[in-house]
Amino acid sequence: MPDYIPKQDTIYQDWLANFITVATANLTALGLLSTDLTGISTDKSAFDTSITDLETKKAAMKAATQTKDTAKNASIAKARALVKRIQAKADVTNALKASLQITVPGTGPITPPIPFPPIGLYATIVGAGSYELTWQRNGNNPPINFIVEAIMPGSTNFVQIFSSTKTTYTHMGNTPGAKITYRVRAQHGESFSAPSNYAIVNDVVSPVSPV
Repeated sequence: MPDYIPKQDTIYQDWLANFITVATANLTALGLLSTDLTGISTDKSAFDTSITDLETKKAAMKAATQTKDTAKNASIAKARALVKRIQAKADVTNALKASLQITVPGTGPITPPIPFPPIGLYATIVGAGSYELTWQRNGNNPPINFIVEAIMPGSTNFVQIFSSTKTTYTHMGNTPGAKITYRVRAQHGESFSAPSNYAIVNDVVSPVSPV
């Protein structure tokens, strides 16, 4: 059952002020004495003060955070300028750079290994102009991504048409009988495998080796 007491502080502040005002104006009808409202009125004053104090501190915190961020960004800009000068000096050793805790050439992120070419690519006609492609991972486990590419009618170049971590894709909306050549490559980060075998659809389906 919903509570008549508002949860949000500022809304509750308005609700409480209205409650006290209306109750004070209708003491007899409500069967109350003015002293009955003394405690809650005192609490309201304390609550109002705390709300004002909180808003003041929030504003001060926001200003302090902005001052901190400005000082930090200024120091970062100066630090980057100094690091750039240091990196440009060929006689500064990697050990000295490491002690400064700055980037040392040759110790950046390791390039992911080149993934294996997917194998067993095959296309099955599942409807007019719809072809289901399936292939095998060939040892490429997640987070390997598979890039499906095709030479579409009227073109001589492969273009990407789909990417997925799965090993199946249904290519729909094609002109029945139009020749399409498919291949799949595995991707790991910025590394790409050699292509899989090709699968060609026309009036028939035929998997062939890459040219």
